[in-house]
Amino acid sequence: MSQPSMRDYIDAIDKQSMDHIDRMSNADILSKSVDDWIDDLIAKFASPEIPEIFPDQVTHSTVQGEVPQYAVPNPNYGNVPKVQGLIHQFHVPFTGNRNFFFYEPEGWIEQFPKADVRANELVIAIGGAWYTPENLEQMVDRQIDIIGKRLDRFRADVARYKQDSPGRLTPRLEEKRKKAEAEARTASGLKYPLKRRDNAPQTYKLPPAPKPLAPKFIATARAQPEFTLDESDYQDILRICESMSLVMERSPTVFENAEEEHIRVHYLVQLNGQYQGKATGETFNNKGKTDILIRHDNQNVFVAECKFWEGYEGLKKTVDQLLGYTTWRDTKTALIIFSRRQDFTSVLNEAQRAMKDHQPVQIRPEKGG
Repeated sequence: MSQPSMRDYIDAIDKQSMDHIDRMSNADILSKSVDDWIDDLIAKFASPEIPEIFPDQVTHSTVQGEVPQYAVPNPNYGNVPKVQGLIHQFHVPFTGNRNFFFYEPEGWIEQFPKADVRANELVIAIGGAWYTPENLEQMVDRQIDIIGKRLDRFRADVARYKQDSPGRLTPRLEEKRKKAEAEARTASGLKYPLKRRDNAPQTYKLPPAPKPLAPKFIATARAQPEFTLDESDYQDILRICESMSLVMERSPTVFENAEEEHIRVHYLVQLNGQYQGKATGETFNNKGKTDILIRHDNQNVFVAECKFWEGYEGLKKTVDQLLGYTTWRDTKTALIIFSRRQDFTSVLNEAQRAMKDHQPVQIRPEKGG
């Protein structure tokens, strides 16, 4: 089963940086030096919140359940008899972007310990009738050590990327700036005076990364307040998803065996790298196996459905599923379809036909609306 890797993440943020440069206007690129632009681009795209764990704050709880009766060299082999016993749960607090716990470092060999990844803690569960306190402590300490080294490897990967970024970004920025200067000289050499736009911006600055999402309040007669996602934020979200999709197209062998939930992690990391949540540091979350969503005051303001291509009828069912999450208000949605078929043209044709033939679902206002 293929896992996302830090190489995939770095490729994605590298592409986002280059795409941002390509979208710059002449006024943007000329508003500051190449060095200043490099600093801004690194701050925006190459400053992820790699999780930090706190081994000195680990706590312990237990639940009753079935545990193996005795130890075997390979616990995954054979049917080991089960008996009732205690399952020990060790809670390891952390801060940062939880989605990185689903990534593999480059060149990693040792298997990553299994743990339940929650909002702000990892839970390592160990059960077995033969364990002693010393055995448990040794196992937990070892697993925490492996997790810590894994995160250190992530930080080292990002640090190398930052160190190499000026060498990659400078040629693209200088080319963009040289073209803008040439066009500016051409424009200034004309005998006709330039007409200034009203309220033309004087400077351009990247927003601090990550930036907060602020859904807009909709005034209604209902007691329950309602919100919608700003159109500019919505379009930016779609651009980030598009960039991640192009990375997948250009590295097909990395994703050829990946399952939906592993592919979704890539999108979550990229999106949470750009947008900051109010409480947990995560704006984008997941619900079930395939959803990516933003909630504000317990309301969905953005929902994306990720699915593998299952044909004409399958796409229509997926659209119904996606629309089932929406309200009668202006909820923003996205449908991300993955296909492993070589004849992608036929997939596109069938997808377009399914969308044209799909009968829209009547979405009724909630009571009191």
